Amino acid sequence: MPQQEESYSLDAMLEAANIERLDEADRIYSHEVREIISSKPVWIVRNGIAMFFIIIGLLFALTFFIQYPDIVKAPVKIVGDNLPKQIISKSEGRIVYLNALENKKVIVGDVLAILQSNADYKQVLLFKKWIDQTELDLKGNNWNAISQLETLNQLGDLQKNYQDIAQQIYQLSWAKTKGYFNQKRDAIAQDIRLITMSKENANNQKQLILQDLAMQQGLLAINEKLANEKVIAPLDLIKDKSTILSKKQQLVQVDAADINQSANIVAKQKELLEIDKLNADIQQNFIAALFNTKSALAEWANRYILVASETGTLQFASYFQENSWIKTGQELFYIIPKQPTYFAELIASQQNFGKLKQGQKVNIALNSYQRNEFGVLQGTIINIPQVPYKDTSFLIKVKLNNGLQTNYQKTIHFSNSLIGTADVITAEASLADRLLYQWRGLFAR
Repeated sequence: MPQQEESYSLDAMLEAANIERLDEADRIYSHEVREIISSKPVWIVRNGIAMFFIIIGLLFALTFFIQYPDIVKAPVKIVGDNLPKQIISKSEGRIVYLNALENKKVIVGDVLAILQSNADYKQVLLFKKWIDQTELDLKGNNWNAISQLETLNQLGDLQKNYQDIAQQIYQLSWAKTKGYFNQKRDAIAQDIRLITMSKENANNQKQLILQDLAMQQGLLAINEKLANEKVIAPLDLIKDKSTILSKKQQLVQVDAADINQSANIVAKQKELLEIDKLNADIQQNFIAALFNTKSALAEWANRYILVASETGTLQFASYFQENSWIKTGQELFYIIPKQPTYFAELIASQQNFGKLKQGQKVNIALNSYQRNEFGVLQGTIINIPQVPYKDTSFLIKVKLNNGLQTNYQKTIHFSNSLIGTADVITAEASLADRLLYQWRGLFAR
């Protein structure tokens, strides 16, 4: 019983405290305030759900206007046609001659620099100039225009070629200048003319003998008839027959002389052919020596002479000057063509290859140029191969719409190692399309 009484007293105390708080609230708040606090917001209850669905509908409608393109990423490299050409040293040595200036206009074949060798490059250039001029003379079959060589004794490895050429020039000069072949040909031609005249005389003599023989045979026929009639003695017939035999013997001798003269003409013509062959051999030996020398000069020039391989603007790859030491394989110059054409090659995997088509836009971010600072190169796919490049990868050609100028109007300096990442925009889809694709994929499962 005491416990029950204690419980009743506790409840009474709580109720008294609540009554006291209500009385305090009535004293603090006015009647209007108490009405607002106690009343429910009827408009939220009535319109809250409708507003919620309206907002959801607006957000969904915005997804049709928000573009969220489908992008395929692929590694890319910048290449091109008619790109800047590197001039690389083929040997090691000191620069003894430099004929190059930054931003200088050069044409194909211009000498840019010469490296040190065991030859005097000035004498080598003189030798090369003579070889080139001689080659032009030979193309015009103008052998008489071939000039004598200057004395050159500092050609290094080319000295043997110089000596061979000098020897062939001596023989050629002996044959041409001294007139050996012409004189020999004239002498043989004179012999042929004399033999031909003798042959003609023999033929004339033969005709006379034939006429005399015919007359003697006619006379013999008459005398035989007279002898049969006992008008003349048989001895006269023997004399006529002897005369005829003598004439026939003369004919044999004339024919033999004619054959001998014909043989002499053939022999003289053979001598002419041998002279022509000797002349041709001398010319061929000279031509062989000339082209051997030309090949040796080309090899020497390839090692020690740096020439412009293209027409364009010259740029130095690094700083150097005359007497600078150059290493083998060192990049010395760049030649920038007038109108280089750049394009990109991206490697697409088999996984995303089916999405790629000609005409799709491509944004290229280069590793050497920060995207936030320099922007991207913009291009368009122009060629998609039908066969793989390596294994299952495809090499796709992309045209750079603005060359090496980015969308931030900054120009990229070309080098052979410009690589990056290409973003190929395969479809200009909206955010709603992407969401529908996702739902479609879920339902398809």
